[in-house]
Amino acid sequence: MVSTTDSSSDQELQSRIAYVTQKIKTQFGRTDEPSVIVSPYRINPLGAHIDHQGGSVLARTVDEYTILAFYPLNSSRVVLHCDNGKNADSAAAFDIGNNSSDENWIRYAMASASSFAGFASGTKGFSGLVYGSLVGAGLSSSASVILAYIGGFAHVNGIELTNAELVELARQVENDHMGLNNGIQDQMSIVFGREDALSLLHMETTTASYINDPPNINDVCWVICYSGFSRELVSSGFNDRVRECREAANLLDSSAAHLGQVGSEYRSEQHIAKLPGHLGRRATHVYDESRRVSKGCSAWQAGSWKAFGQLMNQSCESSISNYECGSPAMIDLQNIALAQPAVYGSRFGGGGYGGCLNMLVKRDQADLVKDRVLELFLQRYPEKRGIAKSFIATAENNARLIYT
Repeated sequence: MVSTTDSSSDQELQSRIAYVTQKIKTQFGRTDEPSVIVSPYRINPLGAHIDHQGGSVLARTVDEYTILAFYPLNSSRVVLHCDNGKNADSAAAFDIGNNSSDENWIRYAMASASSFAGFASGTKGFSGLVYGSLVGAGLSSSASVILAYIGGFAHVNGIELTNAELVELARQVENDHMGLNNGIQDQMSIVFGREDALSLLHMETTTASYINDPPNINDVCWVICYSGFSRELVSSGFNDRVRECREAANLLDSSAAHLGQVGSEYRSEQHIAKLPGHLGRRATHVYDESRRVSKGCSAWQAGSWKAFGQLMNQSCESSISNYECGSPAMIDLQNIALAQPAVYGSRFGGGGYGGCLNMLVKRDQADLVKDRVLELFLQRYPEKRGIAKSFIATAENNARLIYT
């Protein structure tokens, strides 16, 4: 796994781990301690919809999690219990290599097993219990659970994976098995996460550099508002947008497979203006967003929250107008956040297809913003009362194996 630790200092996380470990013991009638993997969720403040075009992305891991507790099996069997929202107390058993299921939570487990088995022959399985704290909210719970499963298979089979191998195996799950044409920012965000810095993820090399938190970091915090509209990228327009970006790249430069490979001489406004309207908008978003990421690194390093927030707002506006991905509810949520003086900036999580809004907020007014944004949203969407939620997120580290 990415890193190994004997314990976590976070009291809430410890409580969740205790809950999961006790539940798996009860479920399987055991008294010995399971192995536990903690795989955090993530936000991407800047870098919307550019990872699949070779663009770099800014990321941060946060304190919502997949927690996988498991016992090794001396066979290729996987026995899995689920404690994930609507799938709570579901169960499944399958042989590694079997990918036939109509239930998404099982498909992710099967696909992860198949991906790992393609990497390591003779893969052994495990008996496990998987817990997700906020599934389908646009915080990359899917990449989080995939990395937990892959980490579990690696540990059971005595294999230590590199960061690049973790990312690649997770990519195979989503691209090759689940049919989603996304890039690798979600997996990379979680694999390279660090609690004291923003991660600058370099897609072309599967590496990360870090923008350390500035001295005035405690002046701000992240507030996340989950809309209650779950994100499902496979059935959304996500794949269409990826295809359109690639079409734009090929029209600009016939040798380019994606917009990141287009030669600089073909990226001018004059060249982009010659594209069909919707393809020109996709290219404009990708190239402008890449520039926003670069500017965002400088703003974060300087602790210039107003400048960083403005870049987030511009990113979200471009996602709506140029990438054309915002659902009506998410656009309403963004407009509510824009009207709050204590919010420096905000932008969609979940690609704009449902999910959450990530807000950079003045810390001393975070509770007020958290409650105000949620209540105004629920006034427009009362059917989401009891489902939508708003909370202050704390920075986390990367995915890791914990010995309890």
